[in-house]
Amino acid sequence: MAPGKVLGAMVGLMIGLWLGGPLSIILCTFVGAVAGHFYDQANALPPEDPTEGLRERFAPPSAWEREPLSRAAIDEQAQEHFARHLCALFIEVARADGDVVRDEVRVAREYFQNELKYGPEALNLVRRHLKEFLAHPPHLEASITACREELPTGDRLLLVDALYQLALTDGPLQRSEQESLRQIAQGLGLTDEDRRAVALRYLAVDDTQYARLGISPDATDAEVKRAYRQLATAHHPDRVAHLGQGAIEQATRRFQEINEAYEEIRRLRGL
Repeated sequence: MAPGKVLGAMVGLMIGLWLGGPLSIILCTFVGAVAGHFYDQANALPPEDPTEGLRERFAPPSAWEREPLSRAAIDEQAQEHFARHLCALFIEVARADGDVVRDEVRVAREYFQNELKYGPEALNLVRRHLKEFLAHPPHLEASITACREELPTGDRLLLVDALYQLALTDGPLQRSEQESLRQIAQGLGLTDEDRRAVALRYLAVDDTQYARLGISPDATDAEVKRAYRQLATAHHPDRVAHLGQGAIEQATRRFQEINEAYEEIRRLRGL
């Protein structure tokens, strides 16, 4: 019982005893207890938690304390996080040469469907991410890092393969696309040799181009550049100008072949 109520009842009892008579005792005790009760209410301290006692009455426990996520929910969140970063890479390559065309978006979706085996619901998520990044370009470095950490080397090569498919969808590979692919491949921890091995599937240069420079297809980048410089110097038309117009024309044709072969190899290797 509250202290004010007890004290009020005792005072009322004493007054009733002083007045005498059973009725006076009962009435005075009752009035004292009521007065003490109101005193207790007027001077009571506020509860530490205003919601104490209300949670169980007005809300189920789940509204206040969340249950741990299931394994399936955790996997779903991880898949969504990973898909978002992959979409960022696809949009980066698609935007490298200007506007994004519909076929480039199709290639991106097919990668998720065919390589990652995403179902209809997950593919809808992919479409939302692609649409979002088309409107607002993503932060590329964070996405590259996430993909490098999530994917083993073999899967990273498959990803670069898909990115090359996407880059070539709207025509020949542009220098801006080549640079974007190089940046992504390096960020994924792949070597230039790894990237060129993938590129050979889409940008095959026959041995004729290498033969024009007097080298083999397995020549290093340094050997390609050195061979080009030597041949371009040796066959420059200015070197035979004193021999007449016929010699100049022949040297010009040879010089043009050397330049075309070198440009084609450069395009393949991203030099």
